[in-house]
Amino acid sequence: MAYTIKEIAQLANVSTRTIRYYDEIGLLPPAYIGNNGYRYYDRQSLLSLQQILFYRELDVPLKEIIRFFADPGFNPLEALMKHRNALQGKADRVQKLITTIDNTIDMIKGEKGMAENELFNGLDEKKYTDEAEARWGETDRFKKSKEQWSSYSKIQKEAIKKEGGDITTRMVGTGPDVNPDDEDVQKAIGDYVAYINKYFYPCDAAFLRGLSEMWATDARFAVNYERIREGGASFVKQAVAIYCDRNKT
Repeated sequence: MAYTIKEIAQLANVSTRTIRYYDEIGLLPPAYIGNNGYRYYDRQSLLSLQQILFYRELDVPLKEIIRFFADPGFNPLEALMKHRNALQGKADRVQKLITTIDNTIDMIKGEKGMAENELFNGLDEKKYTDEAEARWGETDRFKKSKEQWSSYSKIQKEAIKKEGGDITTRMVGTGPDVNPDDEDVQKAIGDYVAYINKYFYPCDAAFLRGLSEMWATDARFAVNYERIREGGASFVKQAVAIYCDRNKT
């Protein structure tokens, strides 16, 4: 079945201008153009548009979505599973926060009591550890990281997070003329490897390369780099590849 721009826009609850713009930037080209000059879309177009809108729901910039689609290894089914996991985790956390708010309102109104620790339900580190455990729970690296992290005090954890954030910003290279092979960017990646080895688990070049692939292809991680700089996730992936090629041991 063929759909006009108006029809596909109505199905997706977006404007026709949005569909035209996605076509202009090469993100959603029409399936074919009719003899009348009209653009027509098919079912595959609908699935592609759905992917785009899921990525947008996760705050992934359009330029990064274009890179995902252009990757020969892009797997729509795997992407959908990642979208589902990310959105389910987000929904679970939001529901916990809503429940905490409702309970706190009732407590303030004198309608119920709350234990001190219940005031912070949903406001903890579990959202990060759940993600890590789902990916690496059976690995020695994850077990080592979990043991290391639990050994730090709250003040130490905050300092470690800040140090990691500062290094990440340097890795992304915020200057418009900075390239992935820039000396300062490569130095930052080396510092990141040392940071991971010091505070979490053994990290060699091969493992780092795998991490960078995840950062760039998983929207839940890519968005952290995109907040620093548009195209940041792809930039870091390229920079890490250069670093790994130079440091293969």
